[in-house]
Amino acid sequence: HITNETVGLITLVGVVTIFISTYMILYSGQLYNLLSKPLLFFERKDPFREAAIDTLKGSLSVDIILLGLGKYGSGLAEYLLRRNKTILGVDFDPGVLDKWRAKGLSVLYGDMGDPEIYDHLPLHRVFWVVSTVRSREMNFMLIRHLKEKRFTGKIALTASVEEEALEFEKAGVHLIFRPFSDAAEQAVDALTYAMDVLPENIDWPISFLEVRIRSDASVVGKTLRDISLRSISGTSILAISRGGRVLFEPEPDFSIFPGDRLLIIGPPQGLKDAERVLNQFEMTDDNKDSDRFEIAEINVAENSELSGQTIATLGFRQRYKVTLVGIKRNKEQIITIINPDDRILGGDILIVIGTSEAVQSLKRREPI
Repeated sequence: HITNETVGLITLVGVVTIFISTYMILYSGQLYNLLSKPLLFFERKDPFREAAIDTLKGSLSVDIILLGLGKYGSGLAEYLLRRNKTILGVDFDPGVLDKWRAKGLSVLYGDMGDPEIYDHLPLHRVFWVVSTVRSREMNFMLIRHLKEKRFTGKIALTASVEEEALEFEKAGVHLIFRPFSDAAEQAVDALTYAMDVLPENIDWPISFLEVRIRSDASVVGKTLRDISLRSISGTSILAISRGGRVLFEPEPDFSIFPGDRLLIIGPPQGLKDAERVLNQFEMTDDNKDSDRFEIAEINVAENSELSGQTIATLGFRQRYKVTLVGIKRNKEQIITIINPDDRILGGDILIVIGTSEAVQSLKRREPI
């Protein structure tokens, strides 16, 4: 039999253990940072199981490093692959990595809280590091490690609440995902259902279908006239839901936006053809999108023909394909609020922003 003293000791140990473990779980991130180096003693030098999952090639060119391949991360990966982006997926779940490796995605086993994982990431040749992990501590740990590695690209994090998003903004994060907020907004828009305005009993051999336009659909930006849905599928667009409003009988010049929900009327087979046409994927031209914006200073000659003319008269933006954002005058005065009636004077230094191609073309002509 167990004595009362033993029972009391066991109870005390249990209570203390529960009390301590609760706070260890809450502050696991801080404890890991404190004990990570001593715990390296217990780490295997050759983690063969995890290493077998890694498919990262040393010369791989990567557009985006995606940390976290859970439900949200997998959804991002699917859409990024549709847009021909090269992704490196990082996760600590071997099953998830096996699934994505079978799809041809480069994967790396690791935890974003482990400082050593950053030694294996191609940070020097990637533009975006994206975290889908909804953990404030882990995301701040990611920011710190990227700064230590002198990462020069951009960072995107996932926030669970608005307070986290504000903290990430203050930390210099370039893009913040708000999955719950975004989903709520889409859900509210979805409640404005165009098919609700239809009569309930239609005694006529005709069908209706509501189609939501994907952001990467080829019809985005086109007008209804450009689509010619009737000639393709024998169907017509009866109404369009956008931003919580239903627009009836849209005009031929009405432009299609991502997220629009089109109410289509027509025969059943025609509706299937219309849905296929409306959400047909548009292949992006990587070379077309590769040009980035550049800021430069452009010298105006003392005897320039531009001297004395206003920006509006010159049609500066249309003429040079760049935007004028500032003027240096007399080596001291800087004009940062540009008005159409402002005049360009000889000797000015114009601060312009535009695509690299347009800026370099203008640089070759200076002094203008």
